[in-house]
Amino acid sequence: MITKALLLRFESQTDEDTMDTFLEDLATDVSWEKTTQAWFGIRYMRGEFGMYSCYDDDAAREAHLAGESAKKVFAAEHKLMTAAPRITKIELLGCKMPAALEGVTKGLVLRFKAKPGKEAEVAKMMRDCAPLVDKEPGTLAWFANQYDESHFGTFAAFADTGARFAHLTGQIPRALGITGLSLLGGTPEVHMVDVMAGTARQR
Repeated sequence: MITKALLLRFESQTDEDTMDTFLEDLATDVSWEKTTQAWFGIRYMRGEFGMYSCYDDDAAREAHLAGESAKKVFAAEHKLMTAAPRITKIELLGCKMPAALEGVTKGLVLRFKAKPGKEAEVAKMMRDCAPLVDKEPGTLAWFANQYDESHFGTFAAFADTGARFAHLTGQIPRALGITGLSLLGGTPEVHMVDVMAGTARQR
């Protein structure tokens, strides 16, 4: 059962083609890691990139951080990045994992804060979203994130912008709209990202 995730974000100091190739090569390296269940190389806007990955437990996540692909990331800091990657360890509240990762080109990164005292209710709301995502054929992968005690969000992957738009206008945003005023401590932070490379283990 997938319960842990990892998000790395960094600014690039090289051109996009070089960074895209770097992420594609990393996806090949990660594909050999038996305990990394899925990995996505993502491109934000304005020269920012990231990597989102998920695992069954802490041991698998730490094995990835100590592995060859992570060593390549940290070794590339001075050559490809403006500063060291920002690392966030994530607890997963639910997920939708594809049997095989194919045709993913777009992603969505969502982050928001729970109102004080509403953290448990937000966590429950995130868990309750999982059955709704299962009914979305265009949402190829989806992960409900708890970043820390009060910050939550999601990462989702799609084949194209049409599928991403369908997700953004589907039942989950409606549910967030209904409960948001009472549970959320502000406007969600939304990032439309490109998925440059990815790999997932057959499940």
